[in-house]
This record gives sequence, C-alpha cells and structure tokens, in this order.
Amino acid sequence: MKKSRIKAFTLIELLVVITIISLLVSILLPALSRARRQATITTVNAELYQIGLALETYMLENSGNPPPTYASCMIQDHFFQLPDELAEGGYLPERPHKHGAMSTGIEDRFNPDHTYKYQAPGPIILNGGTHVKNGSSLHIPDGFPDNQQATGHFYSDPKESPVSWVIYSLGPHFDLPMMKSMFYPLPSTTWYDPVLDYGVLTRIRLKNGQHVGAFERS
Repeated sequence: MKKSRIKAFTLIELLVVITIISLLVSILLPALSRARRQATITTVNAELYQIGLALETYMLENSGNPPPTYASCMIQDHFFQLPDELAEGGYLPERPHKHGAMSTGIEDRFNPDHTYKYQAPGPIILNGGTHVKNGSSLHIPDGFPDNQQATGHFYSDPKESPVSWVIYSLGPHFDLPMMKSMFYPLPSTTWYDPVLDYGVLTRIRLKNGQHVGAFERS
C-alpha cells in the first residue's frame, strides 16, 4: 500500500506568498489610515455642529449675546477652551472628574484632554475671574466670508465684528507659531487640507446667523 505524500510549500513559494502579502499590506495601510482620518474629521465636524447648536440656544436665551472668551496664564494649553457657561447652563455635558482642567465633557479628538477652542469678539475672562470688556479680538479677513485670505483687521467690539464667534479643533499636526503667523482660525489658508493633512477644523457664525468654515471642504 503506497503512502500518500504530504504536499508542502517550497521555500521559493513561501517567499512569493510573503512578498505578495507585504505588497497588499503596503497598499492597504495608507488607505486604512486615510479612512480613519476621515472618520475622525467627520466626527469632529459633527461635534462642532452640536456645539454650534448649543451656542445658538445660549444666544437665544441671553438676548443674542454669545458667552465670553476664556483664557488663563496658569494653564496656557487650555487657552480659549469652551465657555464655562455652556456646561453650567446644561447646554453641553459637564466635564468628567478625570479632566479637571476641562470646562465641558466634550474634548477635541485631535487634542485629547482639552476641549475644542472658542473665541468671540468682546468680553474675555482671564485666569478664571478677571473680566475685560472687549478684551477678546479676532483677526477677520476683509470681506469675509467671500474673501477668506489673511489680509484683514482685528475686531474686539462685537457690534462692529462681522463674526459672532468661532469654534475649532486644532486638527492634526498643529503648529502654534505657524498658525499665529497666518492669523488662524478664520483665514481659509489655515483650514484643514486633506492633501497636506494639516490645518484647523472650524465652525464660524456670521452676524447674520449663517455658519461657514472648514467643515464645508473636508
């Protein structure tokens, strides 16, 4: 009775299989990375939309005035975090205990343990207590939003500003010195570019109530 021989891969066949698998992985990994990035961006834009609705509700209940901007010299990386009023008034979820420095329970997915950023021309609260009238300013391009380049002016008086507020995510690979030199976050040159994989994700409320920003092109 003849014994059946067990067929096995030769060394060359095994190397060919490994090479094919390596090629497939090298092709699929960038695509998977792009898909994950796009999923994160979609989620960020959805959360900015929800925060925008919370701000609209706050304004309706406060004579059309947005909450003040917040800044602190003691916790500088929490500059311009979401206003305390949004969590205290029940417009947004309160912060978890483990995130003691955060003002709300919604964190920037590109900046963990920090909220999304918020700026509005007008009053600013410094170091958790000092109130400065018209101490917060935004650099707004001339003719915004039709013109979205860097040339423009700083506005600190909410009555004169064409923009009510801006909320934004730092986005991937945030570079503060570069962004400051480009007068972020309103000029579109600072908005997220999927090709460069760089820039802030914004939602901007104009004085007329219209919302514009980087969410339109991501």
